[in-house]
Amino acid sequence: MVLSVVIPVLNEEKALPSLLEQIACWDCVDEVVFVDGGSADATMALLDGQKVLSCKDGRGAQCRLGAECAQGDALVFVHADSSISADAMRAIRAALESGVAWGCLTLRFESRALSMRFAARASNLRVRLSGIPFGDQVMFMTREIYEQVGGMPDLALMEDYELSRRLRSIIWPKQLREKVYTSPRRFERGGSVRTMLQMHHLRHLYRKGVDVQQLAREYSKSKGQVYGE
Repeated sequence: MVLSVVIPVLNEEKALPSLLEQIACWDCVDEVVFVDGGSADATMALLDGQKVLSCKDGRGAQCRLGAECAQGDALVFVHADSSISADAMRAIRAALESGVAWGCLTLRFESRALSMRFAARASNLRVRLSGIPFGDQVMFMTREIYEQVGGMPDLALMEDYELSRRLRSIIWPKQLREKVYTSPRRFERGGSVRTMLQMHHLRHLYRKGVDVQQLAREYSKSKGQVYGE
């Protein structure tokens, strides 16, 4: 099995040094593909020597391009502000090699705040009850099932939600015990409760058929242009 990791980036100069140190320890990963959405900071300089593609801004489009250009017959989608140990990446590979079609890691936030602990538990519970992981939980899958559902949706928002819905219609995801530690920055900017309620509201509107571009504009207006949110 060839395991490819796809990482969309946009103005991630603060997060990349730590991520690159982790990548150096991922001894079970065969390929890492970065997809830049038009960074204006030091992101591209930090990625010198890495495999980097350029794409329009938008995590859905970036992940889709990265998957198309990756060589792996198994894919892992990672956010730049996530922290994933070598052991967690090995667990992903072992799960895929054992026949798991798709799944995710267990989420933890890099914060001791009670609200962040609650948000992480709610996200992990959602996976178990509804079979819907989000991108910050490190979604992984075989290329076969990825292509079976049409790949990563090229959406301005909700790309991970829509991909999970399509994958879940085929088979329930496997959530591994190994953890991914993720930055709480989007919650810190907007307030944890407010951010959770807003995302729940946006997903409700998406299910009702509201245009994704309209939802993306509403989300950007309230959160600013910080990537990884």
